[in-house]
Amino acid sequence: MHALIHHLSHRFALDADRRQRLWALSGLHRPPDRLGVLLYRGLAVLAALLLGAGLIFWVAANWQDQTRTFKLHLLEAAVLVSSVAALAWPRGRTALLLLATLALGGLLAFVGQTYQTGADAWQLFATWAALALLWALAARRDAMWALWLLITGLGLALWSGDALLNPLQNLLIGRQARSLLTPLGWAAIFLFPLALPSLKLLPAGAASAPISWRLAALLALSAWCTYALFGLFLPDQAWQYFANLLLVMGAAALAWWLRPRDFVVLGLAVLALNVLIISGFARLMFEGVRVDGVGAVLLITLVAAGCVGASGTWLYRLQREEATA
Repeated sequence: MHALIHHLSHRFALDADRRQRLWALSGLHRPPDRLGVLLYRGLAVLAALLLGAGLIFWVAANWQDQTRTFKLHLLEAAVLVSSVAALAWPRGRTALLLLATLALGGLLAFVGQTYQTGADAWQLFATWAALALLWALAARRDAMWALWLLITGLGLALWSGDALLNPLQNLLIGRQARSLLTPLGWAAIFLFPLALPSLKLLPAGAASAPISWRLAALLALSAWCTYALFGLFLPDQAWQYFANLLLVMGAAALAWWLRPRDFVVLGLAVLALNVLIISGFARLMFEGVRVDGVGAVLLITLVAAGCVGASGTWLYRLQREEATA
């Protein structure tokens, strides 16, 4: 907005008094509405995340100085106290339920670590997501849904052994069913935040869930990109490259079509498209077309510069057009 005022001042040759009037009309000198409330909620959420992360790290450290009973009771108390406090203190409910969710993950990890049951790691995250879903439904807040999507995404990655964790093993041992279902699972994660307002899973008046959608886009696009890259450079797996490329293109088209546009999601999708297009061209240069090494590197560099420059220019112009509309 500051750049827009500067542009208008130069375009219409405004004098100092008119520039001051334009600045006053813009309202940028005034503090944001509800700044105190937003800071209070932000600090409460940050405190909950730090406390929950501390509990999880403490469990992961597996300290030998404390007994198993003490650790178990401490984690159970953290879940119970934060859950009860969320009922008694509505203003801090989101932060307390975030803490309860993280403490629940620490409790499940400690139980799995202490009492070996032979279960796979993904089952811990699946159980964690299933139990945390109740709190997400109770809170109906963007931050809670973002945390729930993160847990669900980690569970999906561990279940599939996919591109975020161990894609090579997944592709080589022939888990074709999981290789087919996993990209669709990430598509569900990508689209889920968009359905939250229509499902009335957000507070009254909330039209979107930007934190959840941006996190879901980051997770899904990262998974699709890495799956596509492993499919591109492994034998007989080219179909994975094209399937995931189509998913990334669909995500970019959806981010461009929605109004108002979220330029964070659109930028992530365009970045993912650049990665896949440049990688596909590199594969073509090194294996599909007989070009010497120096020439191939030069062509790949030119294509990469053209793709990044064109997409960056397009995003900049699109953002300016929307700001001036």
